Amino acid sequence: MTPSPATPADGRPDRVSPPVQDYGHLAGDYDDTRYVGSTNLLKEGFRRRALKELLPAHGVRALDVACGTGRGVMILREIAPVACGVDGTREMLDVARKKIGQSKGVGVCQANAGALPFASATFDVVTCLNFLHLFYVVDQKIAFVREIGRVMKLGGVAVIEFDNALHGLALGALRKYFGSDIGYDWPWIIRSCFPPDLFTISQVRGANLPGVWRIPPLRFLECWTGRFPLNYLATRIFVRAVRK
Repeated sequence: MTPSPATPADGRPDRVSPPVQDYGHLAGDYDDTRYVGSTNLLKEGFRRRALKELLPAHGVRALDVACGTGRGVMILREIAPVACGVDGTREMLDVARKKIGQSKGVGVCQANAGALPFASATFDVVTCLNFLHLFYVVDQKIAFVREIGRVMKLGGVAVIEFDNALHGLALGALRKYFGSDIGYDWPWIIRSCFPPDLFTISQVRGANLPGVWRIPPLRFLECWTGRFPLNYLATRIFVRAVRK
């Protein structure tokens, strides 16, 4: 993966956008390897339910940042007449365009998520899913969230997904410090990614409690990942924040 430079959307020379990561080599079978099979579909169903519970019922303009193959865009078009997606990888966008087809008011474009090609205060709903864990530097994650805030209208809702270092109490920490999952973040670090001058965090919801999907009698616990403490023990954390 070769980072490429990007120009900040507002043209300020003191802002450095995080690098674009190229996932073109994964695009062809991305959906087939991640969203097929009973286990993957079950876990994806938990995540989708968590996302939909946090999204507003209706929006006018919605954006999915780092949209990949279009999973988030397809969800957003259910609540907004105008739904857009941006991603840095052209091959991922090619797959997304096939999914979108001729859907009216829906489109995607190639751009750096840290330098979004939109005017300030354009969107009232923004999502960012399965992306920030790719960056282990917290300042880079803050830069992405701040850019999301820039393109949002006052009172707009952002729902952003993180990988949780506290999942399973010790399991996430082991993966973070002794494995390859360096992008996992502690819940208090996740909260710090939302600049207080831009956002008010309104809800923190979890998804995919470790191992629950393997034991059918325990799957009911997923219904409680919207509440403390299970929201902080799940593998994924979704933060709902309102633009000030």
